[in-house]
Amino acid sequence: MSKLERVELFDRQSGAFFLLFLLFIASFSLSFEYYRFTELKRFDDPLIRAEVIDQEIRLIGEKPKTSMKLRLENGSTCRCAMSPYLRDLRGRDVLVELQVAKVTFLDYLKGFRTRGVIVEVYPDLSLKERWYRLLAFAHEDQRMKELYGALFVATPMSQEFQALVGAMGLSHILSISGYHFGILSLIAFFILRPPYRWLQNRYFPYRHGNRDLFFIVSGILFFYLWALEFIPPMVRAFGMIAVGYWLYDRGIKIVSVQTLLIVVGVLLAFFPKLFFSLGFWFSSFGVLSIFIFVRYYEHWKPWQIFLALHLWCYLVLLPISLSIFGTFGFWHMGSILLALVFNLYYPSVLLLHWTPWGDLYDPYLIRMFEKGDMHPVVIPMWIGIASIILAMMAMRWKGAFWILGVLGIMTLIGAIDQIA
Repeated sequence: MSKLERVELFDRQSGAFFLLFLLFIASFSLSFEYYRFTELKRFDDPLIRAEVIDQEIRLIGEKPKTSMKLRLENGSTCRCAMSPYLRDLRGRDVLVELQVAKVTFLDYLKGFRTRGVIVEVYPDLSLKERWYRLLAFAHEDQRMKELYGALFVATPMSQEFQALVGAMGLSHILSISGYHFGILSLIAFFILRPPYRWLQNRYFPYRHGNRDLFFIVSGILFFYLWALEFIPPMVRAFGMIAVGYWLYDRGIKIVSVQTLLIVVGVLLAFFPKLFFSLGFWFSSFGVLSIFIFVRYYEHWKPWQIFLALHLWCYLVLLPISLSIFGTFGFWHMGSILLALVFNLYYPSVLLLHWTPWGDLYDPYLIRMFEKGDMHPVVIPMWIGIASIILAMMAMRWKGAFWILGVLGIMTLIGAIDQIA
């Protein structure tokens, strides 16, 4: 018996109607955001409640200032430079007076910078901050606190440590995204599957087991997404999981540019601020690179795909990453092996943090970061843009697939040459 072929969701005509539908939704979303913007601008210096999501001492105009990132109660974000003597307010709600007279609607959507004065501090900590403090309690080294905070609850790292992590090629591993969501969903599925099967066989054998488990796991992932305050890469990942299963359950092809475009289009239509999120676009481009590889080599054995996919994603993401961030080190090439090891490290360290041995790997990680190097490199922006265009073309033409791989190799050679 021949295998049934999965089909695309839209043809050209229905795709055009779906695009018009998304534009219709986007117009409402933007209108609602503009209403929120006008409410914020009703006064030049409004008092508004906000949550402190990042706080760090930085040199601003050769003077130390507290750079504070706030999430306002209307959902927008802003950065304020304040007194360097402020105590740590991360995870707390504050009442802040902001200067918004010069803020434009585009600034509002992107996240703006302004001056502000804290009028009142509320005592309760956010759930995300409480989780972070529980994690930090298990570690003595500040870098380990920042590492596990970023890995499990998406708390920002300091500028210095973030730059080192980027130069070592570990940003995509340590920043929560669909990669972590995938591991977490598999862990949750295999933990819940045995007790659910027992209940199903005993009480409701007529139920669709995998479908029920998907909704249970999705509920757990959504709670995690909510607790971490809807960070953009996780929003994309959750949307991809939800739409992907819906398509799969109906016999529709998942691994295609069309599927990715549907997810990205729906999320942008409902949440237009995601358009200005670099993490959202990096996450989406990472999924595209996976789809490209699977399109041409899905006939390989699973272990071959697993190994080759890590190398492929590294090469594809390298040009756009270096053209934007411009930092590289010899440890960067080792991130391919570390990404493979991460598949075992992540579930094990997640389990260890439920025990008194959450710091078991700290000595080895500290030594690794102490040996890490960081060098500036210059990769023209057109190379990064070319990699994006080639990635889109590669879903249709295999020639573009090979050119994309060669571009990644040449970028790697150029970066090594600059730091050698």
